[in-house]
Amino acid sequence: AGFRVTGTYRIDNRTGVELVGFYVPSRSTSGSVSSTGQPGSIDLLLPFYDVTIRQENVTELSYWPDYRGSAQATYSNSLGGGEVNVAWSLPPQDGWRVDLLGGFRYLQLRESYTITTSSPYNPPNPADIWNTTDAFDTRNRFYGLQVGARAAFERGPWVGSVVGKVAFGTMQQRVSINGYLETNDYTHYGPTQIFPGGYFALPTNSGDHTRNVFAAVPEVALEVGYRITPAATVFVGYSFLWASNVARPGEQINRNINPTQTVSYGNDPPVKPVGPAQPTFSFATSDFWARMLNVG
Repeated sequence: AGFRVTGTYRIDNRTGVELVGFYVPSRSTSGSVSSTGQPGSIDLLLPFYDVTIRQENVTELSYWPDYRGSAQATYSNSLGGGEVNVAWSLPPQDGWRVDLLGGFRYLQLRESYTITTSSPYNPPNPADIWNTTDAFDTRNRFYGLQVGARAAFERGPWVGSVVGKVAFGTMQQRVSINGYLETNDYTHYGPTQIFPGGYFALPTNSGDHTRNVFAAVPEVALEVGYRITPAATVFVGYSFLWASNVARPGEQINRNINPTQTVSYGNDPPVKPVGPAQPTFSFATSDFWARMLNVG
């Protein structure tokens, strides 16, 4: 659930200024898997492409009978934006009015994809901590000039409109990657230590990455309303919004891994990387679309 607010100021019978803003707060979804590491349990294996041996490989999240394991992946996103348009009305005909629109549009999409794991020892081994985090966060901000048209009608108490708009401009992409291991295995099971690098977010691809690319944001909207009184109308509407050239968090994961550069893959500190500097980072882009049901 979110909200949309529209404000209109009529300069004269033909010209007006419209301001629109909307926001869909952050929501998240997650999935998890676990294994007890007890007799009869199934070992959890994390697959990756090992560049040091040039083939698929796995690392154990649980390993019977030594340690149990669990993993959770969480995805969240939020969407918001605003626009300001000048509307110029053509002469009405047979209850229809056509407005030409021109203005500026802003859009922001924030997403995150986080993988966390835990692989502590089973008794009678010492109680320990072995937790990893791989976080991929993206932010896409669009700034563009917009043109469009709106056809509105009135039939007695019924009113409605069809709107088509398209904006062209710049998409500012930002990808933040961070991974680390938290463990007390190297302090004789005492204080915890933090080591850089999880399983997919390693020193070679971690950090903030930004760039600007050209993008388009079209939108189509339908609305039908009923005038309860001359000053009050209830309405229901539907809109479809599409944005090109956005950076999605899951698509930034590079499965080409050099496991020698992090403690997470079982290397004793301090690590001594050997072989290719992988994973590297390069922007992967796709599109994003949102459908909205509006009631007001």
